[in-house]
Amino acid sequence: MNRTETVTLGDLISLFYEEYLALYGDEELAAVAAAATVNELLADRAERPEDAEEAA
Repeated sequence: MNRTETVTLGDLISLFYEEYLALYGDEELAAVAAAATVNELLADRAERPEDAEEAA
């Protein structure tokens, strides 16, 4: 059986935030680290639009 699950940007932000909060134990640092991670992922995707189109 092949299952597909949709993950939203909000889901990813929340996941990164929770992981960084557990790692650093500081809400503000976790928020900044989560934002930086999401920004890096989006920037990487913008640099390689052909990869994003192939994955779709």
